[in-house]
Amino acid sequence: MTLDSRLATILTPDRQSLLFALKGILAMALALWLAMLMQLERPYWALISAVFLQIRPETGLVIEKGLCQIGGTLVGGAVGLMILAWLLPYPLLAIVCLMLWIGLNAGASAWLRQANFIYGFAMAGITATLIVVISIANPHATSSIGIFHVATARVSEIILGATCATLVSNLFWPAHVAGLLRNHARNALNQTLAYLELELNPAGTHATRHQQVDSLLQDIFALSDDSSAVFYEGSQGPGRARAATMVCHKTLSLIARIRVIGRLMRNHDDLLTDEIRDVLTQLRQSFLRMRETHSAEQAMEEAQQLRHTLRTARKAQRSTVPALQRRFYLVALNLTSDLILALEANRALYHSREMQLRPPSLKPYRDWQVAAAVGLRSALVFLIAAGLWVGTASPMAIMLMVMPVMFTILFARLPEPDLVLKRATFTSVLATPVSLFFALPLLAMANGSFPLLLVVLTAPLFVALLAISKKETLAYGLGFCTPYIILVQPGNDMDFDVARVASNGLAITAGIFIAFLMFRLITPPNGAGLRRRLIRHTANDLRRVTEGPRAQQEDWFNARMADRLRWLTVCDKALPETRRHFTDLGLTGLNLGQVSLWIHSHLHEDSSPRVRECARQWQDALAHGYQLCAQGKTDSQFLNRSAELLRALQGAGVNHTQKLQITGALERIDLTFQRMATRLKEGVTDPDIVPGDLTERPIQP
Repeated sequence: MTLDSRLATILTPDRQSLLFALKGILAMALALWLAMLMQLERPYWALISAVFLQIRPETGLVIEKGLCQIGGTLVGGAVGLMILAWLLPYPLLAIVCLMLWIGLNAGASAWLRQANFIYGFAMAGITATLIVVISIANPHATSSIGIFHVATARVSEIILGATCATLVSNLFWPAHVAGLLRNHARNALNQTLAYLELELNPAGTHATRHQQVDSLLQDIFALSDDSSAVFYEGSQGPGRARAATMVCHKTLSLIARIRVIGRLMRNHDDLLTDEIRDVLTQLRQSFLRMRETHSAEQAMEEAQQLRHTLRTARKAQRSTVPALQRRFYLVALNLTSDLILALEANRALYHSREMQLRPPSLKPYRDWQVAAAVGLRSALVFLIAAGLWVGTASPMAIMLMVMPVMFTILFARLPEPDLVLKRATFTSVLATPVSLFFALPLLAMANGSFPLLLVVLTAPLFVALLAISKKETLAYGLGFCTPYIILVQPGNDMDFDVARVASNGLAITAGIFIAFLMFRLITPPNGAGLRRRLIRHTANDLRRVTEGPRAQQEDWFNARMADRLRWLTVCDKALPETRRHFTDLGLTGLNLGQVSLWIHSHLHEDSSPRVRECARQWQDALAHGYQLCAQGKTDSQFLNRSAELLRALQGAGVNHTQKLQITGALERIDLTFQRMATRLKEGVTDPDIVPGDLTERPIQP
């Protein structure tokens, strides 16, 4: 009988999980001992701080999260003191200001992708809440000295936990972000090779290709998000970060280029020559061999051999071959060059000093409506909790304003945050009986012995940390670990109050459940408005893609398109199967940027004003045509601008072969606009079948 994978994490943990849990226990034990030694008021906040830092145990990630936590705590502490200084006589106004502060931090976190920076925003909101609410709840501490004491105590406890977790992470069985990046890069390259092969597989389906792209994008984002933390791991960190970013850029370029070849193969079989068919077979077999090899050096040798073969075949072409075949060889060579660069960047993750290029990092897509939805959700959870606190005057309601709000910020970027909170709610219910019937009775008999306190406290936490060590059980472990610490409240003056533990347990579980309901009720917009904005922003970038330095244009465009592709896949998942065309639109936009850059690369730096003006107008028409096809429409503006560009190129030093290749590329773009427009207008369910009324419209210069 095979154990469920979730139970196996607890009952048969691997070495990595055991070391993770042991490091977490050491960090919490050190934080608790120092907090009690320093006579801090609430040592359990130091434990909670240490727990959150241990969720990602790699040294660079722990240091980065620690810095974000300390920075967010200091900012939140300062804001909490400002609110109390101005609004202490007006508690309701102070609560309103706290709600706005939490909403602002939650909304700002939605504009980021790195989890550590999101955690910094969460700490800024929670620290201010702790300082203001605890001061208002304890009238005897409302003097200036008392308020300052509350603020310094909360800040000290949280910073102490962060410092202890960072020390333990560096001193005991350190794991490094560099190794994590190598795993991410290996996964991303394997997924890329699988997608390249799938695009050239005649038996491949549209659904499987989309599924492969979704998986590939997740690997690219994981590699990009974690690369920032490698800066904290020595002098080779910056080089490794650049290498990781280069892998991200080149895999995106590979996606764009292979779609040109794949669409040609599926939609225009009658235009394929025998030479093209041979190259297609060769490409697919090479990608398959690269994916199956376990050696990066062998994959590099295979890619270099493929490039050599393509160059030889291209030179051996007859002068009378169709322009389409010349264009095909060029795209295949560019694709192979991108693949070699991706493999070289992957090798640089092991020898980072070899990586000197500085590609821009992937940019998160920033949409004010998405940020408003995330901010509103967190603010409403806080407002509901504050209303219960004000209405009942119950101390347990304070717990509603802390953990649930933090979870709404931290989990907002996850693909299925409501499912994560549902799991956390389930295990938070278990924290109350474990605290009441296991921890408190044993701790009451410990007679102040710190070793006994540590043994009793950490036994359930060790099991929870084992769950946190794996992604599929993280929510279960986190849902138990944090409420358990808050319920037991270990420290110098423990009260062992059963009523307090029961009421706080009910409050925490209710708060997490309220957060779960808010995730169900308030979701980030994924409807028509968001889709229009995503397409409009892509079109705007198509207009601007040629404005910067030529060497940086492709990386600039890829960096801005990556997160848009993720959002377009989110939009697709919210639509019926027959209307899921927006991932294709995003990939089409990515490809159009690549093709337009290739066309502009044939224009000389000193081109005449007429050529530059025609090129600018053509670029505007390209962006306009892209927006039109997203609306199910086409017009003749793109064809007209394309004809004007070709006329301008006749006397601009572009040879006949290059002009034929450019003409073929322009005609392919027009056909793409027609195909996408027909799909969105008529609801074509199989995008691999070109509608019969689409015809290639030749461009007459």
